Order: sequence, then C-alpha cells, then structure tokens
Amino acid sequence: MQNITAVDVPQECALRASLADAYFFDAYRAPLSHAGLSPVEIFLRSLKVTPAWVTSLMALRNVIVRQIGLKDVGPMMALTDKPAQDYRVGDQLGIFSIIGSTPDELLLGIDDRHLDVRVSVLKQGGGRPSLVISTVVKVHNWLGRVYMAPVGRIHPLVVKALMRRADV
Repeated sequence: MQNITAVDVPQECALRASLADAYFFDAYRAPLSHAGLSPVEIFLRSLKVTPAWVTSLMALRNVIVRQIGLKDVGPMMALTDKPAQDYRVGDQLGIFSIIGSTPDELLLGIDDRHLDVRVSVLKQGGGRPSLVISTVVKVHNWLGRVYMAPVGRIHPLVVKALMRRADV
C-alpha cells in the first residue's frame, strides 16, 4: 500500500470525541485496494506483516516496562489465529482488546496505569475507498508523559510500516 498521508482524525471516527483531552493523537490515510475487507480483516493483514524491527522494538519495550511495573503487552501478532469473523468485542486481537466494531470501523484499546491507547481502523467509501488508522492516547501521570516522549516519535513509523506492507 502506498500513498500514506497524515490526516486529521475523520469526523466519522468514533475516537473523534476524545481528542479534546488527548495527550497524543494522529491519523494516516491510504487507498484501500480491497474494499470488501472488514476492518478486522484489514487489521489482521497488517499485523501478519509486522516488520522484524517492530517486533524487536516491542520485545525491548516489554522487557523495559516490566521492570517498572507496567503491562507487558506481548508480541504484536499475539492472538491472531482465529478467522476475522470470529472476533468479538472483548476479545484480544494482537496487543489490543476489541472495544467496538461496526461494518466500517474497528476500535481497539490498551489500558494501563500510565496511559490508555485507542486505535481506530476506519474504512471510508466514496469514489476512492480508503483506510484511516487513527490513534488517541490519554496519559494518566508523569510516567505516561515520559513513556510517550520516545513512543510518540516512533509510533508514526510503526503505523506507516504496517500500512505500507499490508495487502489491503
């Protein structure tokens, strides 16, 4: 997938309402070649082509955060062994919990004591179908702010790498 561009979090995105008190947010749009895919299928395809450097960074992250009492979220591809249609709200999908799902949007989240992360995988229709991945982070304390200093810089690289490699 090419032509990935930074965009505003779309109006129709369920995360839009949480931007006012977000510490960090971003959104990226790319053309959607396979418009018939569900948001869960899109996300699964993205996870299954996770670059080795992202897997290594996540493993390093997990080792470091365990030492300071934060959640080890495991590898990006954890719990991706079911067919897309079998995932439900409350299930784990990769490092995230599914917190909402419609035919056009998948909402994912991770909550920890230092911050909460929300991700939207949104299909947009029209003449040119597209995919928008939006992320919103709410920090709870100084540890969340310290954590986001490097992660906020690396996050766009990870999202764009996943979007670029996925066959969606």
